[in-house]
Amino acid sequence: MQPIREYLLSYGTLGDFGRFRPTRPITGQRGDRAVARTPRGLELATVLCLAEPGHAAFLPNTTVGEFVRLADTQDEATAARLHERAADLAAGARGLAGELALPVEVLDAEILLDNQHGILQFLGGQPFDARPFVSRLSTQDALHLTLHDLASAPNSADKSQGCGRPGCGRTEGGGCTTCGEGGGCSTCGANGGDVQAHFAALRAQLEQQYRTSLL
Repeated sequence: MQPIREYLLSYGTLGDFGRFRPTRPITGQRGDRAVARTPRGLELATVLCLAEPGHAAFLPNTTVGEFVRLADTQDEATAARLHERAADLAAGARGLAGELALPVEVLDAEILLDNQHGILQFLGGQPFDARPFVSRLSTQDALHLTLHDLASAPNSADKSQGCGRPGCGRTEGGGCTTCGEGGGCSTCGANGGDVQAHFAALRAQLEQQYRTSLL
């Protein structure tokens, strides 16, 4: 009996990725949609490639997630509904940020497939007390909410802020943004420069979405 192979999966608006092990034998191809348990929760992901032993050296700070199954039409339909709900969450967060006079610009929001965890991407750069903001949003939307400041250093050890309460959804690590640092990925072909450019483009896209929403 051959051992179950791990996969590299990409997940989230910003394209984080990591190693994931199927709970049973799964044959996935590049581009397949998958249901995965990531450091953020249960969510849809995209298969990049089979994980090779050398990938562990480029992903030293990530735990191996769970590749639950290949996604089906019901998973995609659920994700589409949650995408619409996330748009409402982002709009509400922008309004609340203005009401509380917070030094943040909310760019986008995600609600995971478990319908329990949400992530707000924002531009900040200045310290502020996030507790009233997170508490009100978490209560009215019945979500464990995490804030992700895109203005923070890309290699910061702590990229997110939470309310600090148990179960608030805050995670450590949250995926590697520098796969290929010092070299390339022998399987999927990614290298450090490509990945950094990828994330820079995603940040620019989120900022453009926000500017467009103001017009």
